[in-house]
Order: sequence, then structure tokens, then C-alpha cells
Amino acid sequence: MPGYALYPSHEVARLRSEFPDHLICELHDQSGRPVFTATLCRRRCPCPPDLVTAGTPAALRRSLASPMWEAR
Repeated sequence: MPGYALYPSHEVARLRSEFPDHLICELHDQSGRPVFTATLCRRRCPCPPDLVTAGTPAALRRSLASPMWEAR
């Protein structure tokens, strides 16, 4: 996604290339633990926006690859 001034980690860059319709970010909670987030940018339905969060890149990948996302 264009617009990022920060350099993403290798894992986030890989997730962004695998799921180009999502805005994927790595945030950190108050303890410094990473939280990976994804929001669908290019919607194909009139449904409300979704925010997917996960504690690891692998968990986010599993969530985004689930059949539920393919229907959108």
C-alpha cells in the first residue's frame, strides 16, 4: 500500500504482498508486544469495514486466508 513512510518488517512486507487488498500494519501495545492488523481496502460488497487483529504474522495470515475473506 502506498503512503507508508516507515520501513515495514520483512514479515509485514510479505503479508502485504500476499494480501494486496488489505492495509496491513504492525502496531505495539503498551507493553511493547506486537499486534498485527489488517483492514480490507478494496471492498467488493456494501458491508461495513472489518478490522482483523492477531498476535503473530502467522495468525494474521491464517485469518486472512480463511474462506470467509474470499467471499468479499
